[in-house]
Amino acid sequence: MVMKKAARRTSRRAPPRTSNPWVDVDEQGRSLHIGHFLTFQIIRLAGALKASVTRRYLAEFDLSVPEWRLLAMTIRFEPARFSELVARSSMDKGQASRTLKMLTRRGLINSRSAGTRRTGEGAVSPVILTTTARGRKLYRTVLPVAQRNQARLLLRLTRHERKVLYTVLAKLFASTGTPDGMS
Repeated sequence: MVMKKAARRTSRRAPPRTSNPWVDVDEQGRSLHIGHFLTFQIIRLAGALKASVTRRYLAEFDLSVPEWRLLAMTIRFEPARFSELVARSSMDKGQASRTLKMLTRRGLINSRSAGTRRTGEGAVSPVILTTTARGRKLYRTVLPVAQRNQARLLLRLTRHERKVLYTVLAKLFASTGTPDGMS
């Protein structure tokens, strides 16, 4: 009886993946279920990579993923408008604002108002971010570790697969009209 229940349970599971559901997709996407959605797979992969790789090496530097992202983006584009970094980092504005407060408290980033200007919606005061000497030192310490971990991930793919993946990601970013951050 126990074996019959086990057999019934396993028969309800999805069959093992034997073919690529994306190869013969039609314009309506009728053959796709939620697990086949590209967006679903990319979000799952990003979450898994963040949990298994990025968080591990950032923990030793007492940095969260959003803190590292905002610190690194500030260094890359400084002096940078906060609103531009939010758009480039794909963080929501609330999370980015909380992260900025934490980095400012820790003495890693400075923020200042660039002066008020009038728009059709009222007065706007852009916030400009720069890194402190302490922030730059932490960045220089974390960056080689981050680079090694990212290289380890990329080297799991062949040279050809890396070329194709980069091209595909750039193409998908272009289709969204979102800055890709890849340059």
